Amino acid sequence: MTFHYDAPSKGHHKAGSIPPAASPGEAGDLPAPPPMRFLPRHLIESCETYRDACVLAWKHRAFTGLTESYLAATCDLYQQHVSEYFRPDERDEKGRRRRELPAHKIGAVQAQLGNGAIGQWLARDMGVRLVEEFFAVENSR
Repeated sequence: MTFHYDAPSKGHHKAGSIPPAASPGEAGDLPAPPPMRFLPRHLIESCETYRDACVLAWKHRAFTGLTESYLAATCDLYQQHVSEYFRPDERDEKGRRRRELPAHKIGAVQAQLGNGAIGQWLARDMGVRLVEEFFAVENSR
């Protein structure tokens, strides 16, 4: 879901019909997401949890002016939940567990943030688990 805040309102269309699409050169086009970049290994290794990786990705977003509201709109997230995804503490002031970024939204969020920190952490975590499993199987023989 993509929001066009400057959507053209030229011409008239019937209620309930879809307005004509904007041409590629009009001012209503959204800017392209920033190019994806990888974060240094030591930063990824400093993350112990998925939440830490999400916080790291938010801290190192390509555009520091990117707001949680804009991220929610461009990535089809609930705006009320976005602030919870990037909070470092796992529990709120009442002791309730905070929501985590849904797995199926990682790609879209990384594209908007301009870094692959979450994917890097997941790949590293999975690699560590595969190595542990390999050694556990070897030791059981």
